Amino acid sequence: MKISKNIIIVAILATIGFASCSKDLNVEYLNKPNTEKVLGNPDDVYSLAQGLYYNWFMAMNSSWSPRMGMWITSDQGTCSWANSAMYDLSKQPRIPFNNTTSYTYAYVFEDYYELMFGTLTTANDILGVINDSMVIENDNVDNTPMVQAFSYFIQGITMGYLGLVYDEAYIITENTEDPLLVTTSPYKDVVYAAIESLDKAIEICNNNTFTVPNNWINGYAYSSDEIARLASSMAARLLAEWPRNAAENDQIEWSKVLAYANNGVQHDLVTVMDDVNWRSYFRRYTVQPGWARIDCRIINLMDERYPWMFPEDGTPPPPAQSDDKRLETDFTFNSVNNMKPERGYYNFSNYEYTRYPYAISTWEGPVIDYSMIENDLLMAEAYANLGDLSQAIDIINNGPRTVRGHLSPISAGSDKEKVLEAIFYERDVELIQTGFGLSFFDMRRRDMLQPGSLLHFPIPAKELMVMQMPLYTFGGVANEDGINTSNGGWFPTK
Repeated sequence: MKISKNIIIVAILATIGFASCSKDLNVEYLNKPNTEKVLGNPDDVYSLAQGLYYNWFMAMNSSWSPRMGMWITSDQGTCSWANSAMYDLSKQPRIPFNNTTSYTYAYVFEDYYELMFGTLTTANDILGVINDSMVIENDNVDNTPMVQAFSYFIQGITMGYLGLVYDEAYIITENTEDPLLVTTSPYKDVVYAAIESLDKAIEICNNNTFTVPNNWINGYAYSSDEIARLASSMAARLLAEWPRNAAENDQIEWSKVLAYANNGVQHDLVTVMDDVNWRSYFRRYTVQPGWARIDCRIINLMDERYPWMFPEDGTPPPPAQSDDKRLETDFTFNSVNNMKPERGYYNFSNYEYTRYPYAISTWEGPVIDYSMIENDLLMAEAYANLGDLSQAIDIINNGPRTVRGHLSPISAGSDKEKVLEAIFYERDVELIQTGFGLSFFDMRRRDMLQPGSLLHFPIPAKELMVMQMPLYTFGGVANEDGINTSNGGWFPTK
């Protein structure tokens, strides 16, 4: 892989002497103790599979991941605190991302990268021994198809998110002959490889009948049909969210998105927090009083009279008023701001997000990572882009817009632009705190991230240094190119 001319080289290791521009996989992710012993025992392999979703979920919901920073960058949430690199990623004007090992918050991006590849490698190992004829039996029940389908599901969503978050990633499956020789692939190729894995999970589920125990995805026992539907919905999400700009958004295969969404979830993907093992740090910290809040951009969508950015002089605006009843049910006005004025009033907000009954003090309760509403809105967007506006309008008018928001239905004669505007309004208001990165991915593919916002993250400096590769980064208003760094923006005309 050659480094793009748009990549900004910020440092080159003095010891390199390495001419090629390919990035080989860090051996660290593959050297696991007692691998042969564990993978030689069907009971141990079953236990490894049991922990796959937990490992994925915790990486996705950790504060040691890019998730909170991406939420702030997309101006759905706002926060001036430095944790999880939120302050750096929210600065206006945008600055380049600090992709060095000396960066205070480097671990936020390194840990997520390593955890995702660690989970992917475990799924691959499980699939390798199953495909090599291992039978996994418990209490006289052949659980091989269940473990195999679940591992393909995790392989797909793990590799898929690496493709959504990073500019490049490694495509590694159970069939990769020598992972140490693999070089990175572009994000779109990574996402499409992930969808192939999800297709395998779907096929196995459709050809077998089983139930995944309720401690694999904590709180609910998924049938084989439900895992197939979940994999279909995840495939629809990946297909819709991989684009980095509006031009690539026009390349989305909407017929495939529609096909997957039509076979998608019939109930929310809910994981129950127990304050022991299962915890959503993202959910806790983004609703904790005095911490992150909802950006003025979202409140302005609900009440166009409300300022789209907090006033520069620090004078708090009066509470918003909206015909959308969700302003009352999902958000709470708080006149007190305890953020730091010296870090910019643009980070201030008087609105907290209080929709979900998640206990701040006890870390207990349900967390939604994929909602039925997201699936419906993907179907609506697919119909709109395929020219069937009436179907899209029906989905919108029979959804939360009218049921929870009590808003008037959009007109049956609405054009495509009006329909898409209504869809993205619903995505911005209804999907807060559900799927990882949704607001970031949506703003990215519409050219709406603030100028200078990075469009994806570079491979972490720690990995680049191990492989003796030059460091590079994205972001900063001086580097706007619409490819790696946003040259768009959402600010309305003053």
